This record gives sequence, C-alpha cells and structure tokens, in this order.
Amino acid sequence: MVDGSNLATEGRTLPSLAQLDEAVRAYAEEDPGSRITVVVDASFEHRIDESERDLVREAMLNGEVVSPPAGAIGRGDAFVLRIAERTGAVVLSNDSFQEFHGEHPWLFDEGRLVGGKPVPGVGWIFTPRLPIRGPKSRAATAEKHAKKDPESAPSKAAELAKAAKKAAKRSTKKASVNVDLSWPITPSTPPPVTRTRKRAVAVDPDLSSAISDAVAEALHPPKPKKATKSAKKAPETKATKKIAAPKKGADSKKATAKKATAKKAPAKKAPTKKPAAQLAAAPPAARSRTTVPPPAVNEPLAFINFVAAFPVGSMVDGEVVSFTSHGAMVDVTLPEGGRLHCYIPLSAMGTPPPIKARQVLHKGEVRSFALAGLDPPRRVAELALPLPAPKKRRPPTKKAAQTAS
Repeated sequence: MVDGSNLATEGRTLPSLAQLDEAVRAYAEEDPGSRITVVVDASFEHRIDESERDLVREAMLNGEVVSPPAGAIGRGDAFVLRIAERTGAVVLSNDSFQEFHGEHPWLFDEGRLVGGKPVPGVGWIFTPRLPIRGPKSRAATAEKHAKKDPESAPSKAAELAKAAKKAAKRSTKKASVNVDLSWPITPSTPPPVTRTRKRAVAVDPDLSSAISDAVAEALHPPKPKKATKSAKKAPETKATKKIAAPKKGADSKKATAKKATAKKAPAKKAPTKKPAAQLAAAPPAARSRTTVPPPAVNEPLAFINFVAAFPVGSMVDGEVVSFTSHGAMVDVTLPEGGRLHCYIPLSAMGTPPPIKARQVLHKGEVRSFALAGLDPPRRVAELALPLPAPKKRRPPTKKAAQTAS
C-alpha cells in the first residue's frame, strides 16, 4: 500500500505526480514480485499542477490510483490503513499515523512500515521504519483504552480532555457569555464515594492522607492576612464612644446627637460603583485580572501515588527523557506501575549552574536524583542532583610543619 499523497509531497510543498511515479517505479524494481496499490487523498487531483491533472484522472479511471470517497473520516490515511490491515500489506509512507495508533497497533510490528527518500544522484532509497509516538499517539491510545475500560484513569483523563475542548469551543462561539476563570475552583457538592474508594481509604491510611493534603493545597491555598482591619475599625470605635457617652440635659443631648450624625455620615458613605462604560474604557492595569489555572503535567492518580511513596528529601531513580531551555524532564517509575514526569531546573544541577542541561545530563541516562519539592496545582515533582560529599582535609606533612616553624 503506497501512501501516494505523502510520497508525492516529500521534500516539496505541493504534490507532484512525476515524483510519485518515480517512487513507485523504484520500489517495483527493488521488490519485483510485490503487488502495488497507490492511494491518494480525495483532494489530490485539485492540489497538483494543472499540467498533471489530466494524467491523474486517467490513472484513476484505469485503476492505477485509488482515492477514498469525498468526506471520508480520516481522509486518505484511514483508507490506506484499513486496506493494509485487511490484506496484511506493507505500508510505504513517511507518515507516522499518530492519530491511528490506538486503532491500528500493528503499525509497530517489524516490517509493516517502510519509508522512502529521494537522494540526489542515487535515486529513491527505501528502508523499514517504526512510527514516532507523540501527543496525538498518546491521545489515540488513551481513547482506545477508554473504550475497553471506561472506569480506568486514562479513560477518565480522555473524557476530561474532550470536555475541556468542547467547553473551549463553546466559549469562543459565545464570546458575550462571562466565564468564571478564577482558580482554584471549589466544588459545590463533594463527589460521590464508591465502594472501591471506601475500601482503599480503609486499607491504606497513608494514601488517604496524601490525597487529602494534595487536594487541600490545590483547592484552598493559604490567603494573606489583611492588615487594614484595625485601621478601619479605629474611627468607628471613637464615634461609638462619643455616642455612648452623651451629656446630661435636653440641649446637650440634641447637640451631641447633631455632632454624632455629622461625624458618622462620612464613615457610612459606600464607594460609588462605576458604570460599565467607564470600566470598559479603563486601562488594562485597572481591571481585575483573572488567574488561569496552570496546565497539569501528570494524571491525578499517578501524582498521588508518587506523593504517598516518596517523601520530600528522599532519593529516586529516574531516566532523562527530554531537555528544555531551562532544565530537563525526568521519568520516575512508580512502585505500583506507571511513570511520573518530573522536572529538574538548571539551578538544581550544580553550583554554579550549567548553561545547558546537556552539559551535565544525557538523554536516556538513568541515575539517582533528590526530591526537592512538589507542585500540587501542576501535579509535577521538582528534582535536584545530590550534592557531592565534602573532601576530607589531609593532615600536614612533616616538611610542611618544619617550613611553618
């Protein structure tokens, strides 16, 4: 099965029928006994150059090129993979088909995917390859597992991601609706507790305490104390004292009442609300800023298991998986299975810190790290390299003692 749209666009912005024909003929010379079927997108005919459109229509009429029906879900990629799955054919393409990894796991079987590149002066070179995993691949596999086990943590995470995408689309369509983006979000009613959750709490008290601490820190962060309460209460107490101790006599009572009302009137004035037009015309700094919750790095269950298993200050073994401009990402294996994505900044790699993380760490390296802290809102752990042991001072030799004397 040849992914014609992919090979025709290799190394160029617009597809070329001549380049696709060269690739197919070169592969036929390498594997003479193979039966080749070329599949292109439904829009392939309209994207190529006008000089080649008649040739494409003729090839489609002769059955040399096949295209899916217009409006097919997944376009030409899904069509290619369905045919290859039914016939057990090899797929010739440089695409990784990440959004189809959950539906077609056979793509990772050895020999099922072959890539090709045109080399100047040599011709087309074909070699077996494996698909590359990425965010779309993880989402596709999670959705596949969610259909099999709807009560699993990946399925619930996939449902939450879908709900967030739908809510974002609705908010963009209805721009006039005011959405409360304040963080943290306090639920109005507690979530229902199932039998399995009650049993887990009764069996493992450490896990239940870790869950309650993480939820409390995420939902109810400590608020700063207001220092202006004493200043606001001072004038009220003076006014109340003057009203509580009036002078004797009718005239004195009237005079004190007038003074009390005159002094009390400005204190009771409420701040006037500005109209909506003035608030809209105010500068951005004067408006109330809403805080958007930070994106979560790990799933809630994985982060809670990590907190229960590793206290802050303990040593953990992790594998360096990627680098960033200000640090590196490390995967730590959990005792109950699974992994947690952790972060180590440049400042925690030594004194003085290195300019790049690659100067100290290597991708794929497995080593010990110190757990420096936790970030419950982002569900990520911060690591650090352990400090080297201090060097022992050697006692002075006899020659050094004699020279000093």
